[in-house]
Amino acid sequence: MTAHIHAELMKQYAEDAATTDEPWRLWEWSADGLIWSPMNGVATFFAPAIQYRRKPRTININGHKVPEPMRAAPKLGEKYWFPSWDSLSECFADWYDWEGDKGDLMRLSAGLCHPTKEAAEAHARALLSFTEVKA
Repeated sequence: MTAHIHAELMKQYAEDAATTDEPWRLWEWSADGLIWSPMNGVATFFAPAIQYRRKPRTININGHKVPEPMRAAPKLGEKYWFPSWDSLSECFADWYDWEGDKGDLMRLSAGLCHPTKEAAEAHARALLSFTEVKA
């Protein structure tokens, strides 16, 4: 007998239900993995064709909600993103493959590592908001 496709997520949902009477507020669902919507009400089942996840945690930087940076090192060779201003393009993020070297460890301990380009760009824009000139 095989486990339900969402068995691990169901365990996490149950953990949340043990700490709050409204665990669905901590969760999102998606039909395509691109557009995520908040769960509405008690999740009585996890449909196999739907994707579920805990809502990403955020931090507040100068009034900007930014996805929480990585707190643990990624796997060796795994790509990670960080805020960057070295580019002349509109992109405010750069990436490296994790090697565990001094630079990687410094960025991780500074709270600058993100699993996605979008998260790193949001972090960069939030940091730049401290110095932007408003017309």
